[in-house]
Amino acid sequence: MSEGLSHVSGEALAVLIIDDDAGDRRQIGRAVKQTGLPCECVETVSVDLALAACERKTFDLAIVDYHLPGRDGLEGVAALHERCPDLFIVMATGQGDATVATEAMKRGASDYIAKHNIHGQSIGRIIRYARKKAAMQLALAQQREELERFADVLVHDLKSPISSIRGFATIISHAVKSGKADLNKIADYCERVVHLGERMVALVDTLHEYTKSEAQVEFEPVILTLVVEDALSNLDQIISKRGARVTHDELPLVFGHAPLLTQLLQNLIGNGIKYCEADTPMVHISAGPEEDGFWRISVRDNGIGISEEFQQEIFEPFKRLHDRGKFEGTGLGLATCKKIVNRHRGRIWCESNQDGGTTFNFSLPSPASGHQAGGGAPEMIAQHDPVETS
Repeated sequence: MSEGLSHVSGEALAVLIIDDDAGDRRQIGRAVKQTGLPCECVETVSVDLALAACERKTFDLAIVDYHLPGRDGLEGVAALHERCPDLFIVMATGQGDATVATEAMKRGASDYIAKHNIHGQSIGRIIRYARKKAAMQLALAQQREELERFADVLVHDLKSPISSIRGFATIISHAVKSGKADLNKIADYCERVVHLGERMVALVDTLHEYTKSEAQVEFEPVILTLVVEDALSNLDQIISKRGARVTHDELPLVFGHAPLLTQLLQNLIGNGIKYCEADTPMVHISAGPEEDGFWRISVRDNGIGISEEFQQEIFEPFKRLHDRGKFEGTGLGLATCKKIVNRHRGRIWCESNQDGGTTFNFSLPSPASGHQAGGGAPEMIAQHDPVETS
């Protein structure tokens, strides 16, 4: 994917104007300025000069005149599209010929405009369309990258246990057929097969949760305390097994999707318990208001901690900091957390505690933020004394 999509990243829009008529170039330049958007325009008078400009600079939008010296506009569209596949190309002509427009689209143009319709409003519409298309292209590129990562993980993380299961099944089959089966060994092999199968199911479930975090959902006011209770209920077995203590302070009313927030907190609390070598894993959840109508939620643990050099990397998909032999995991838990927080227009980060362990912080909007009409300070939901689950 091109790195020149400045209209997606918020930088100045790079516009290439290709027209041999000086008056028409000025008209297009004025229309671009009238949009009020930060733009940098480069003017050329031929296709060859435009291609040379593309060698020196990455452009976001090209407006190509149909009548050009040497190669005409249709040839120019095809050449530009071949040279810069992500470039948003607009064919401009004085006649407004539908046949020309159709042919331009076939050769790689993204839009078409008659010259008498070139003004600030029409160019603004084109730029908005270009932004939308670029955002879609970027999302598709990211999805393709994730699919490739999924494929790599499935090949690596599923192939190994499948191979082991086949090996144990072969041993069991030979032992039974020979009539010399050692029942204790067969029982041990069966237990290993069950464990390997559980690992495969866990991987598939985690992949499903990761992809599910992008599904279309409705947002509404959510009592975060109830979300924590749901997460703790889901983690009941691991909490009991490790003798963990999970506590929380007063928690706010937020604006979001309860099931996704349950998954978010379940992942963070679960990680705090799993990546802990202390006799009693301890996790504490607190909240404090953040600027611009967002709450800051903190999940503090007494685990093994995360080195500062990895505190950004851990949110990348399939990123593991430990060998599977010590800590089981797919490398998608924190990536899923980041995706959920991003969907709530918040951010997530972590920091080391002075006395050991890690604190994961993330921000969530209050119901009174930009999501809904109205204002006022975020509302705090009154709680009893901090709740402890052990």
